[in-house]
Amino acid sequence: MKKTLYVHIGTTKTGTTAIQSFCIDNQEVLNRQGYCYPLFPYRYKDVSERRNAHFLVADAQDVSGGHFREGMDQIRGLFEEYPNVILSDEGIWSATYEQRISMWRALKAEAKEAGFRVKVIVYLRRQDMYLISGWNQMVKSGIGNGAAKPWNDYVNDLLSINKMKYATHLKKIAAFWGAKNITVRRFEPKYFCGGSIYSDFLKTVGLELTDEYHIEQSVRNVRLGGNTHEIQRVLNGMPEMNPAYHSFFRQALLSYADLSGAEYPCEMFSKEEAEAFMQQYEDENRQVSEMYFDGEQLFDMSWKDIPKWEKDNPHMQDDLIRFVGACCMQLVEENNQLKKRVEKLEGRLWSRVQRGKKRLFPVIGTKKD
Repeated sequence: MKKTLYVHIGTTKTGTTAIQSFCIDNQEVLNRQGYCYPLFPYRYKDVSERRNAHFLVADAQDVSGGHFREGMDQIRGLFEEYPNVILSDEGIWSATYEQRISMWRALKAEAKEAGFRVKVIVYLRRQDMYLISGWNQMVKSGIGNGAAKPWNDYVNDLLSINKMKYATHLKKIAAFWGAKNITVRRFEPKYFCGGSIYSDFLKTVGLELTDEYHIEQSVRNVRLGGNTHEIQRVLNGMPEMNPAYHSFFRQALLSYADLSGAEYPCEMFSKEEAEAFMQQYEDENRQVSEMYFDGEQLFDMSWKDIPKWEKDNPHMQDDLIRFVGACCMQLVEENNQLKKRVEKLEGRLWSRVQRGKKRLFPVIGTKKD
């Protein structure tokens, strides 16, 4: 039986976290069917352990030692028991050209020497939605050069734009592995095999979603809506901002982000801007369609008819008041929790003091005549 290493490379904001968590939660089921989603002990700053392929792109410059060598040796060992190994990291798609070239070269040499084949899996999202979602996530997390960057500046960032030239990227990957070894999927629910991202991903590795698999009740990834993204973006640019402060403010903003979004439904692009933005990708998307979808239109090109976000909108004042209120309520809640902890500790201390008194001053009984 052929040994296959599946490498899921993103893109970002296409359900990668859900896929990774699903594979971890269903490790035993996958193992029974000859698949393994290994977890490695290596840790990288701001990178979840779920992203088990990160060592490939982070450490491929040193193929003879370090995490790359350790990881590949572990994978070779896993192939002795499982014919299929799955790796995933959304950072591979957005890594620098030099990083990706080093990784693919090193991985190709490993595959040839160890006798396994490599299958690459990538999910694509319509470029305007990809850009908006990526910027929103960057602002929410406070991580990255765009965390404090105004939307209009981020739109014109060449690095962000280059990530969305899908055909160009896929051709470079195909130069290493061949187009037949690349599976391209569209991150749109109507295109999912079986109606979910889980069944769709399993299909790409040759499996079917059955009752054996367990799907955890997903926790919705709350988006910064309405004006909350702008408040967070401005806060991100404060000189004294640190992860602890950012986490506090983010939780306050997320507590009413849905309300803000409902009262002020908007998008960063107007409908006309989104259409114009997508025109620059017509040729790229057509090429992807011809290479992987038999010429079928790559994405649904309909747009929500809602207004473009404007900073001087009439809802900003209410959202700022909500922000102050949310921060105060969060502080009150944290203070109440601290009070309970202090009371609990005081109770334990009082009990110890009383037990100590009994040991120091035992009750002396009197003997009856």
